Amino acid sequence: MSIKTTTLCALLGLLAPAAAMAQDSTAATLSRLLECKLTADQVAAFTDSINAEEITDFAHAGSAASGDAALSLWKSDAPITAWGETSDLVHLSSTTEMLLAFKVTPGQELARGKAIVDRIGGMTPRPDQAAMEETFGWKGMDYRKALSGNRNARVLVDLSYSPGWVTVGCAYGDIL
Repeated sequence: MSIKTTTLCALLGLLAPAAAMAQDSTAATLSRLLECKLTADQVAAFTDSINAEEITDFAHAGSAASGDAALSLWKSDAPITAWGETSDLVHLSSTTEMLLAFKVTPGQELARGKAIVDRIGGMTPRPDQAAMEETFGWKGMDYRKALSGNRNARVLVDLSYSPGWVTVGCAYGDIL
């Protein structure tokens, strides 16, 4: 194999994930992102595409979508399925953490969150959750599961600031 052929094969190998993501639907990419199936580089490329306004089927939903909830919701034109739940809303808590967001009947948030925690398996409460409850009066659940590649699955039910909502997704990198 010539050096040109080897170089071309190596270059195509590096470009293949980006090309596949570009050809893929935004909802499918979001699904993989929310289920912690992307690399940090793929997440960065995706968020760069959002910031450059290259993605037209995923946009900020506006404050009317979340009402009084402390959520930064973005809306997908197509439904997104992640961790066994489906919604067209994603809470972008940071550039490295995105959580599928969906409304539930008030009073059912913790039960629905617990069902997701059980479905994912191996999740544990945030290490300082008890202190947050005691010190700040925070109510809810914040469960995480550390995964390879510095990724963390997360189920967050924040009854104090976002009652009626359940969120589940992935943090890429360090998580508070």
